[in-house]
Amino acid sequence: MLFSLGTWSNGAYASESGQSFPTSTSFSNTATSVFEEKIVVKLKEQAFLPSNEGKLQLQQEISPLSAVPELSFDPLISEEFLPSANKSLAANPFASVFDRYYYSKIPAGADVEQLLQTLRGFPLVEEAYVSKKPELANAPLPNTTPVLPSDDPRFSLQSYAQADPLGTNAPYAWQFEGGDGKGTKWADIEWNWALNHEDLAAHNIQLLPGGTNDGDASHGTAVLGVVSAVDNAIGNIGLANKATPIVSSLVRTGGTAEAILAATQVLSPGDVILLEIQIGYNGGPWLPIETQSAEFDAIQYATSLGIVVVEAGANGGVDLDQYKHWDNKYIFNRDLPDFKDSGAILVGAGSSTAPHHRLGFSSHGNRIDSYGIGENVATLSATSTASTTGYTDYFNGTSSASPVVVGSILQLQGIAKAQFGVPYSPDEVRRILRWLPSNTPTTDIANDRIGTLPNLQQIITNLPAPGAVPTDTEAPLAPTNLVVNSTSGTANLNWTASTDNVGLIGYDIFVNNDPIAKARSTSNSATISGLTSGSYTFTVKARDGFSNLSAASNSVTVQVQVDPCPAPWSASSTYVQGDIVSYNGVKYQAKWWTQNEYPDLKSGPNDVWTVLGSC
Repeated sequence: MLFSLGTWSNGAYASESGQSFPTSTSFSNTATSVFEEKIVVKLKEQAFLPSNEGKLQLQQEISPLSAVPELSFDPLISEEFLPSANKSLAANPFASVFDRYYYSKIPAGADVEQLLQTLRGFPLVEEAYVSKKPELANAPLPNTTPVLPSDDPRFSLQSYAQADPLGTNAPYAWQFEGGDGKGTKWADIEWNWALNHEDLAAHNIQLLPGGTNDGDASHGTAVLGVVSAVDNAIGNIGLANKATPIVSSLVRTGGTAEAILAATQVLSPGDVILLEIQIGYNGGPWLPIETQSAEFDAIQYATSLGIVVVEAGANGGVDLDQYKHWDNKYIFNRDLPDFKDSGAILVGAGSSTAPHHRLGFSSHGNRIDSYGIGENVATLSATSTASTTGYTDYFNGTSSASPVVVGSILQLQGIAKAQFGVPYSPDEVRRILRWLPSNTPTTDIANDRIGTLPNLQQIITNLPAPGAVPTDTEAPLAPTNLVVNSTSGTANLNWTASTDNVGLIGYDIFVNNDPIAKARSTSNSATISGLTSGSYTFTVKARDGFSNLSAASNSVTVQVQVDPCPAPWSASSTYVQGDIVSYNGVKYQAKWWTQNEYPDLKSGPNDVWTVLGSC
């Protein structure tokens, strides 16, 4: 059986066998057909030559592939959504990439992993992967009953809009021209929405062509409500209630990538795209949608046009610093050479109470730029696309966090356009959000690693002009005087604190030259436990809000010994002050009489057990 990518012939795609495929394939607009997993191939630029019409034309075939069912490939992106050659191809290096994407359905019984390995081995294939079904980037939502709004506004429930430390202080921005988002547009990309909801209908929200709007609609309506609920006498007030909302459905053949390209055709520099989706990759936890190559390239193209892209960081609880892609590359770790920057602003989820902390489901790492509120968000709701009423107080996940950040960005862009005549670039927006003195950190920013919550009052008080937004390329000073002491299975580190020209996040602790930090600390000390017997070399580096890492401290090598474990704890035994037990490889000492109190659950400062270290 043959796999081939042949040459274009009279606007069609011809295979070795002579079978031709149209340049765009017609699919029914149903989630079943669109979201069937498919193989996506990105060809290298060398596989193409420009045609007389300015389009890309394949110049040679891919070698045959045997031992798998025949694959039929079509262009991933519909021709109507390809960036126009005469408009942007020559001037924009990101515009031509989308001609190089093809997709095929996966034949029944195919060995997908073997197929991908074979495809990746072809010299003209840049990447091959299985496009996964995008999923909503919210934690499970309670099933709430829609209610009719009263004459009293619900703004008092919108703590995410209140002043620091609870929220972004949206009302402070509202008092300035453009601070309500006036003069800006934004596009929400996901499944479906109740566009005639009573708190949205006045916007006459446009659904971009190519996708459908049919289904539950609770998620999309909640997102629209955070940003765009109309300023009226009912329901909520959107953070950027005068911005123009647009929706682009990913229920289409080209999926999220095509939905992004559709949005770029109606948005202008300074406008915002929100990606309210996540994917489960290779059977693992939820990850940002840009993990997939077509979406990454579409985001990069959008940001190259000056459009700000905000992306839900996903709800898999993943440490993105340690995430390895299928090619064994650390694509989300800014510290490593594998890092890929799409230009998007990645958003994590923080608690609704202050001081804020990272919620357990939130992705985290030095790639996350900002956080929003990821629980108990009061907004609109719906039961279907036909709903006209409905509200919830419990929208959550990175789904609720991301529109909080989007609303703040639109407020800033509106003010910038009103005051300076031009908006901020995508990179300038990211720099504003990463500027520590102007935003609200979490209580343990070094370990939470979800960035800061926008603080509009602080940002506006020190508002820079577009083109003059400060950046920070200066690394902190290196920590000094590192000292390490070891006890059983534990290393205790202390060092002299660093300084930075803008602001420190904290310190990364590295062990045995591993390029990924073993631990982190907001102070000038740290304890690393659970070590096995052996030799360990420690260094410490300081990190600032722009993820600049200092040079390493002095290195210290210590020998760690793990003491034999004492008798294991027993639920039926009684213990008195001073008794020492072991439980799951950790030693504990009793503070007072106890029985049937698990050491790992009762070892806090006010509990019966004290942790002594590993054994």
